[in-house]
Amino acid sequence: MEDRLLGAGRLFASHYQIVVCDDPSATVSDDANWSKEKSSRGFAGTPTFRMIGTEADLNDHWVELVATSQPPSSDEWQRITCVHFSSRGGKIHVMSVVDDQPLLSVEIEPGDYGIYAAAQNLGIDQLSLGEDGKLTDAEISVRKDFEWYRLFIVPGKPETEGRLIDRSAPLSPSV
Repeated sequence: MEDRLLGAGRLFASHYQIVVCDDPSATVSDDANWSKEKSSRGFAGTPTFRMIGTEADLNDHWVELVATSQPPSSDEWQRITCVHFSSRGGKIHVMSVVDDQPLLSVEIEPGDYGIYAAAQNLGIDQLSLGEDGKLTDAEISVRKDFEWYRLFIVPGKPETEGRLIDRSAPLSPSV
Protein backbone atom coordinates (compact mmCIF):
# COMPACT_ATOMS: atom_id res chain seq x y z
CA MET A 1 0.00 0.00 0.00
CA GLU A 2 1.31 3.40 -0.95
CA ASP A 3 1.25 6.18 1.63
CA ARG A 4 -2.18 7.84 1.54
CA LEU A 5 -2.54 11.30 3.07
CA LEU A 6 -5.62 11.28 5.32
CA GLY A 7 -5.32 14.91 6.40
CA ALA A 8 -2.95 17.64 7.50
CA GLY A 9 -3.05 20.86 9.45
CA ARG A 10 -1.55 23.22 11.97
CA LEU A 11 -1.70 22.02 15.57
CA PHE A 12 -1.03 23.92 18.76
CA ALA A 13 0.57 21.11 20.79
CA SER A 14 -0.37 22.45 24.21
CA HIS A 15 1.82 21.18 27.04
CA TYR A 16 4.25 19.78 24.44
CA GLN A 17 2.01 16.95 23.27
CA ILE A 18 -0.01 15.75 20.30
CA VAL A 19 -3.08 13.67 21.11
CA VAL A 20 -4.14 10.73 18.93
CA CYS A 21 -7.41 9.21 20.15
CA ASP A 22 -10.58 7.39 19.18
CA ASP A 23 -12.79 9.59 21.41
CA PRO A 24 -12.00 13.31 21.82
CA SER A 25 -14.09 13.53 25.00
CA ALA A 26 -12.12 10.79 26.80
CA THR A 27 -9.99 11.56 29.83
CA VAL A 28 -6.78 9.95 31.04
CA SER A 29 -6.35 8.49 34.51
CA ASP A 30 -3.42 9.55 36.68
CA ASP A 31 -1.84 6.11 36.10
CA ALA A 32 -1.83 6.64 32.32
CA ASN A 33 -0.64 10.27 32.47
CA TRP A 34 2.95 11.50 32.10
CA SER A 35 5.66 10.21 34.42
CA LYS A 36 9.45 10.27 34.22
CA GLU A 37 9.47 6.82 32.58
CA LYS A 38 6.76 7.76 30.06
CA SER A 39 8.57 10.99 29.19
CA SER A 40 11.73 9.01 28.42
CA ARG A 41 9.88 6.76 25.97
CA GLY A 42 8.17 9.78 24.36
CA PHE A 43 4.50 9.03 24.98
CA ALA A 44 1.81 8.47 27.61
CA GLY A 45 -1.84 7.46 27.72
CA THR A 46 -3.75 4.32 26.85
CA PRO A 47 -4.16 2.53 23.50
CA THR A 48 -7.35 4.54 22.80
CA PHE A 49 -5.89 7.90 23.92
CA ARG A 50 -2.21 8.54 23.18
CA MET A 51 -0.21 11.65 24.01
CA ILE A 52 3.02 12.01 22.02
CA GLY A 53 5.70 14.41 23.25
CA THR A 54 6.94 17.39 21.22
CA GLU A 55 9.92 19.76 21.70
CA ALA A 56 9.58 23.28 20.21
CA ASP A 57 8.67 26.00 22.71
CA LEU A 58 6.02 27.67 20.55
CA ASN A 59 4.12 24.35 20.25
CA ASP A 60 3.04 25.35 16.73
CA HIS A 61 3.46 22.33 14.43
CA TRP A 62 2.43 21.14 11.01
CA VAL A 63 1.02 17.60 11.37
CA GLU A 64 0.21 15.13 8.60
CA LEU A 65 -1.73 11.86 9.05
CA VAL A 66 -0.82 9.13 6.56
CA ALA A 67 -2.22 5.61 6.12
CA THR A 68 0.36 3.07 5.02
CA SER A 69 1.28 -0.60 5.32
CA GLN A 70 4.89 -0.12 6.47
CA PRO A 71 6.62 1.95 9.18
CA PRO A 72 8.57 4.99 7.97
CA SER A 73 12.20 4.70 6.92
CA SER A 74 14.46 5.31 9.90
CA ASP A 75 17.07 7.20 7.87
CA GLU A 76 14.60 9.87 6.71
CA TRP A 77 13.54 11.15 10.14
CA GLN A 78 15.17 12.74 13.16
CA ARG A 79 12.86 11.00 15.62
CA ILE A 80 10.32 8.21 15.31
CA THR A 81 8.12 7.37 18.29
CA CYS A 82 5.89 4.31 17.96
CA VAL A 83 2.71 3.77 19.98
CA HIS A 84 0.03 1.10 19.96
CA PHE A 85 -3.29 2.72 19.05
CA SER A 86 -6.68 1.03 19.27
CA SER A 87 -9.78 2.38 17.53
CA ARG A 88 -12.92 0.88 18.96
CA GLY A 89 -15.34 3.19 17.19
CA GLY A 90 -13.72 3.31 13.75
CA LYS A 91 -12.28 6.81 14.06
CA ILE A 92 -8.89 8.40 14.62
CA HIS A 93 -8.67 11.98 15.89
CA VAL A 94 -5.56 14.16 16.05
CA MET A 95 -5.73 17.14 18.40
CA SER A 96 -4.25 19.09 21.28
CA VAL A 97 -5.13 18.33 24.89
CA VAL A 98 -6.88 21.72 25.05
CA ASP A 99 -8.91 21.41 21.83
CA ASP A 100 -12.69 21.17 21.93
CA GLN A 101 -12.69 19.86 18.36
CA PRO A 102 -9.99 17.68 16.78
CA LEU A 103 -7.78 19.11 14.06
CA LEU A 104 -8.23 15.88 12.09
CA SER A 105 -10.98 13.25 12.31
CA VAL A 106 -10.81 10.30 9.95
CA GLU A 107 -12.80 7.08 9.65
CA ILE A 108 -10.72 3.91 9.85
CA GLU A 109 -11.49 0.25 10.42
CA PRO A 110 -11.92 -0.56 14.12
CA GLY A 111 -8.88 -2.41 15.44
CA ASP A 112 -5.26 -2.14 16.47
CA TYR A 113 -2.66 0.04 14.76
CA GLY A 114 0.87 1.22 15.13
CA ILE A 115 1.17 4.99 15.06
CA TYR A 116 4.67 6.04 14.04
CA ALA A 117 5.11 9.72 14.94
CA ALA A 118 7.96 10.78 12.67
CA ALA A 119 9.47 14.19 13.42
CA GLN A 120 11.93 16.58 11.86
CA ASN A 121 13.75 19.64 13.23
CA LEU A 122 13.05 19.01 16.90
CA GLY A 123 12.99 22.19 18.98
CA ILE A 124 13.09 24.52 15.98
CA ASP A 125 10.37 27.14 15.64
CA GLN A 126 10.06 30.83 14.76
CA LEU A 127 11.30 31.84 18.22
CA SER A 128 14.47 29.75 18.00
CA LEU A 129 15.17 31.14 14.52
CA GLY A 130 14.73 34.73 15.74
CA GLU A 131 11.61 35.29 13.66
CA ASP A 132 8.44 37.01 14.74
CA GLY A 133 5.13 37.62 13.06
CA LYS A 134 2.17 35.33 12.57
CA LEU A 135 2.42 32.74 9.81
CA THR A 136 -0.65 31.54 7.94
CA ASP A 137 -1.48 27.84 7.76
CA ALA A 138 -0.30 27.82 4.13
CA GLU A 139 3.03 29.38 5.14
CA ILE A 140 3.68 26.98 8.02
CA SER A 141 2.71 23.96 5.89
CA VAL A 142 5.74 24.52 3.64
CA ARG A 143 8.20 25.49 6.40
CA LYS A 144 10.06 22.19 6.67
CA ASP A 145 12.77 24.03 8.64
CA PHE A 146 10.44 24.07 11.69
CA GLU A 147 9.56 21.10 13.91
CA TRP A 148 6.88 19.13 12.07
CA TYR A 149 5.30 15.67 12.23
CA ARG A 150 4.03 12.95 9.94
CA LEU A 151 1.93 10.37 11.77
CA PHE A 152 2.04 7.05 9.92
CA ILE A 153 -0.87 4.74 10.79
CA VAL A 154 -0.01 1.09 10.10
CA PRO A 155 -2.56 -1.73 10.60
CA GLY A 156 -1.78 -4.20 13.41
CA LYS A 157 -0.35 -3.94 16.89
CA PRO A 158 3.34 -2.90 16.78
CA GLU A 159 5.96 -5.22 18.26
CA THR A 160 7.85 -2.34 19.93
CA GLU A 161 6.71 0.96 21.42
CA GLY A 162 8.68 4.06 22.34
CA ARG A 163 11.37 6.11 20.65
CA LEU A 164 12.68 3.91 17.86
CA ILE A 165 14.97 6.61 16.43
CA ASP A 166 16.14 9.70 18.32
CA ARG A 167 18.87 11.80 16.73
CA SER A 168 19.93 15.06 18.34
CA ALA A 169 20.89 16.88 15.13
CA PRO A 170 18.35 17.67 12.40
CA LEU A 171 18.54 15.84 9.08
CA SER A 172 18.37 17.63 5.77
CA PRO A 173 14.81 18.65 4.85
CA SER A 174 14.53 16.21 1.95
CA VAL A 175 11.34 14.56 3.19
